[in-house]
Formats: sequence, structure tokens, C-alpha cells
Amino acid sequence: MSITAETAKAHAHDPAVLCCRAEAGITIEPANLEDPAIFDDLVDSGLLNLDGCLTIEEVLGAKLTKTCDSLCPLTNDVLDGVKAPTTPAEEAEEEAPAEEAAAELLEREVEAALK
Repeated sequence: MSITAETAKAHAHDPAVLCCRAEAGITIEPANLEDPAIFDDLVDSGLLNLDGCLTIEEVLGAKLTKTCDSLCPLTNDVLDGVKAPTTPAEEAEEEAPAEEAAAELLEREVEAALK
């Protein structure tokens, strides 16, 4: 079953696997990807091999260079325009300024309410 943009964001560092057959030339979007929640069972049963599989964040927006069947792990050899991966620490650094600004705003609101 394909995933939503929200699921793609939540699973950005999980493996990217096609949910359905996809023709060469398409641009990968969340609707093309399978829900990572089912991968453990497929790997355990030998139906899915994730060796060399890119992450969801790396493949979104990339072009598929070869027609692939459903449950095909996305690798560099079938994609053009793969993004560089980020680490969870980099994402936390990006979110930190917004969280600090929100905390400062809350603190000012509390001080104003107490006056």
C-alpha cells in the first residue's frame, strides 16, 4: 500500500521500496513507495532483500531510469537524481532554532500574563 507525504517524512530514514509497478521516467513521490512497516516480515521470510536500498528521503524527487515491479528496493542503479542523505542529528539542528523561538515566545507570553 502506498504511503502519504506525512508517512514519508516520518520514515525518511527507512528503506525506499516501490509499492507498485512503475514505468521508467516517472519522478518518485510518496504514492510510489511501500509502507516500511511491512518490511521486517518480508525480509524475514526472504521475499525482500534491502541490500543497497536507498532511504525514502534520498529517492523522493529522483527519476526512475528503468521500469521496476512492485516491492522493488530502490537503488542507485535504477534512479537518477538521488539526494544526499541527512542524519537525524542534522534534522534536529534544523528544528532547534524553531523550538527555541517558540520557547522564548511562550516565556514572554507567560511573563506578560503575570504582570
